[in-house]
Amino acid sequence: MENETMAKRNISLYKKYKIFSYDFLFYYAVEVLFYTIVKGFSMSEFMYLSSFYTLSAFFWQLFGSFIVEKLGLKKSMVLGNFFVSLNCGMYIIAKSFSTFLFANFFLALGFSLKSLAEGSLLYSSLKRIGKREEFSKIEGKSNSKYYYFDAISAFLSGFLFVVNGYLPFILCFVCCVISLILSCKFEDFKKEEDYEETFSLKKMLFSLKEIVSKNRNRAMLLFAFVFWGMISVVNTLYKAIILDMGIKEQYSTIVVCLVTIFVGFGSRCFYGIEKVTKNKTLTVFSYALLASSITIGMIGAFADLSLTSLSILFVALAIVGIIQGAYRVAIKKYVLNFTTSQVRIKITSAYYIVENLGKCFILFVTGFLLEFAGNATACLVFSMFAVIVLVSILNFMKGKIGLKPEQYLPDEINNVKVK
Repeated sequence: MENETMAKRNISLYKKYKIFSYDFLFYYAVEVLFYTIVKGFSMSEFMYLSSFYTLSAFFWQLFGSFIVEKLGLKKSMVLGNFFVSLNCGMYIIAKSFSTFLFANFFLALGFSLKSLAEGSLLYSSLKRIGKREEFSKIEGKSNSKYYYFDAISAFLSGFLFVVNGYLPFILCFVCCVISLILSCKFEDFKKEEDYEETFSLKKMLFSLKEIVSKNRNRAMLLFAFVFWGMISVVNTLYKAIILDMGIKEQYSTIVVCLVTIFVGFGSRCFYGIEKVTKNKTLTVFSYALLASSITIGMIGAFADLSLTSLSILFVALAIVGIIQGAYRVAIKKYVLNFTTSQVRIKITSAYYIVENLGKCFILFVTGFLLEFAGNATACLVFSMFAVIVLVSILNFMKGKIGLKPEQYLPDEINNVKVK
């Protein structure tokens, strides 16, 4: 009974907590402006910083599951939020490229711990009251609330940036501190099964090898290696492209605000989207993202600033937003499905390791491409290569992911009995 009360309290708190904790607020609408205008970096340097962050996230994910298992879910969330708050504050005072690299290294630790612990705590809480099938709904609605708040913050950020380039980042820091305070109010559970685990790099690598040996996991991880990196590149380049087209800074953030609303819509409506796309969800997301990315590049490269070009551009951006919001819910469902407490953190960790490694590689390559090409041209070239890569991965995924539970071999779903 006590565990049930704790679980309900966690679920209720989680819905409020995610508004502030899912990601940075007051940040993404002005990130390109902040780095290029306030800090004086080039777009390629900005891409390199983003790439280094994801490389750092990859490094921390190697040891993240060990830290979470030793500290527990709640303490890991608190520690993660502490590092996020600390390094968000460093962004405000940092001046040199090397200082930003240092901040990104430990910021990655914070978000790595949060990514491993947050979804697992919600899933464990729901499992204890027999409602784990509601994970996607709660996660989707919680994420959507963040995105709607983020849309408001994006709208305000542009005007705040015009007043003072640091104001959006100060508010971002305040939201991180609120997230830290809320994380202290969660309650942790004892492990569902008692088992002892001692950490060693050899054991960790063996665990990863075991996870990757399963067809379902291998297909999911290969897709993860590419897809989130693609979304990250498109999300960064479109902000630079609309500035190149002649849209003023304060109005460019209104575009980001509207796109963010669609991200929240996608997150909230994933359950309905999945009912339509069924087991083709990731395939539909892939082709829609590719088409949108090509459209954004073409508008930026060949179109003048007009109502028609802006309308086409906005439709493409709205699709990217919906996909981004829905994908984060979808992939968490795929990752956490058919897991027990003994493998849940390991599989989640493996997913984020691969995702961050892929994102790091894709951002670095795009940064190198930006050394020789403009923002719109880089978007087009990137999109053409992405078509070849992503279509090949989708062909590999056929028959390995998105099946009904009874179609998998027991070992493929960790021998979990599905009712």
